[in-house]
Amino acid sequence: MVNAAAVLPVVAACLTAVASVGVAACPASGFARAYVDGLERAVENQDQEDSADAATDTVRIRFQRLLDPLSQGALATLLCAVTLVWGLGHGAVVDTALALPVVALLGVAGSVDAVCHRLPNRLLVTAALWLLAVMAIRALGNMVLIAPSAAEPWTVGRAVLCALGAGAAILAMWLIPASGMGLGDVKLCALLGLWLGYIAVEWVVTGLILGFILAGLMAIGLLLTRRAGRKDKLAFGPYLAAGGWLAWLLAVA
Repeated sequence: MVNAAAVLPVVAACLTAVASVGVAACPASGFARAYVDGLERAVENQDQEDSADAATDTVRIRFQRLLDPLSQGALATLLCAVTLVWGLGHGAVVDTALALPVVALLGVAGSVDAVCHRLPNRLLVTAALWLLAVMAIRALGNMVLIAPSAAEPWTVGRAVLCALGAGAAILAMWLIPASGMGLGDVKLCALLGLWLGYIAVEWVVTGLILGFILAGLMAIGLLLTRRAGRKDKLAFGPYLAAGGWLAWLLAVA
């Protein structure tokens, strides 16, 4: 006889994965393309007026096909499939269902950063609001339906504190001109702090370290292959997002 209590969460996680891929392939990718098009028009208008400021003068747009629905759908499918299989394989059904929309949105945000070195606030804020909502609902549900526990509010509070701490740490780096960090990276790291801080503080640190390691390895590879020079800027967003995702996979395991 099928145990409904065990099957329903798995079905819910699978449906969440499908919905997350749909969001990434349709509304999120559409917003990303409109966002990049807006930047491109802004740069063209500033060039015509001969008064481009530093914010738009440094915009370099490339690989725009990465933001097409098919590309984003394929990327989200890969990320969500790995997340789903890994999470279910380790028995973290609820945590996996909560992480899937974040993973999909991080994929889109990282793609935008790769295209134009910008991390759209709307994507990051949407992921953060999703996390805050599900954390609050989960904590309330555990306290009311399962057992009252002082640990639940503290878990949410710890996640918020980790978000503030991670954001503050990267903000300090942003203040150093040679760091190459942007305010978008600050917000992304705050989001990763919120996500991973719900599990444990050490996973926030692990995620950030992994992100910087991946970025460093890519920078070294680009320099060795002469595809970039020392003065070229590297988009940190994709690597920070990848580091956070890998840290989540390790935490679940």
